[in-house]
Amino acid sequence: MTPPVLPPVYSLALIERGRDPFAHARGRLGRGVEDGLVLLEDRSDRLELALVLEPDRDRAASLFLLPTLAVATADTLAAHLPPMIPVGLVWPGRLLVDGAEIGRLRFAIAPGPAEAPPAWLLLGVSLDLVGPASEPGRDPGRIGLAEAGAGEVDTARLAESWSRHFLSWLDRLEGEGFEPVRASWNARCHERGRRASLVFAGRERIGTVSGLERDGTFRIGEARLSLETVLAELD
Repeated sequence: MTPPVLPPVYSLALIERGRDPFAHARGRLGRGVEDGLVLLEDRSDRLELALVLEPDRDRAASLFLLPTLAVATADTLAAHLPPMIPVGLVWPGRLLVDGAEIGRLRFAIAPGPAEAPPAWLLLGVSLDLVGPASEPGRDPGRIGLAEAGAGEVDTARLAESWSRHFLSWLDRLEGEGFEPVRASWNARCHERGRRASLVFAGRERIGTVSGLERDGTFRIGEARLSLETVLAELD
């Protein structure tokens, strides 16, 4: 792989194929937090990356980086797809293209008191470039960027695109607060305004999907599911 060219705020570590960048990033935390480190798996069929951050905001505000990650990743996908192909978000961390799953997000946060900045955050992105059309027997509910109409997109270029979109959304979060992130997330929320079911922590929730509220809580029917409750699902 030709290494991606990332914005100067990031540093890059290429990880050999078959090693999980998210798990590798967690293992490196014992040596200290490398703020802005992007770990990218060296493969061509899927984007697998992790980002290490050292937050300067309290725990509740740091958790807003999960929906920020989601909208940045959705915008990355949209930038490579034909305009009429919809990109959807399923709470807490699934991404859809034209109704089929194309990837997932991961998120972990250091333990600590609510009023203090957590020692670290780990963000993870997994996106399929190659879908079931080229892999017989694969789950037909999944799709890859190429078969969705993106043409030829390699892993390094996708990582570059993602890094710019995420940095742009971080700047908006810092300058404008959570509301633009929330609005963008809700605009892409799968089944928003419709009755649907969501299986979370082994329990099915059924009701009208309302999307994210101002505090980052996800609302489906009468259930209000906080960002804090999703951590075990995304680690």
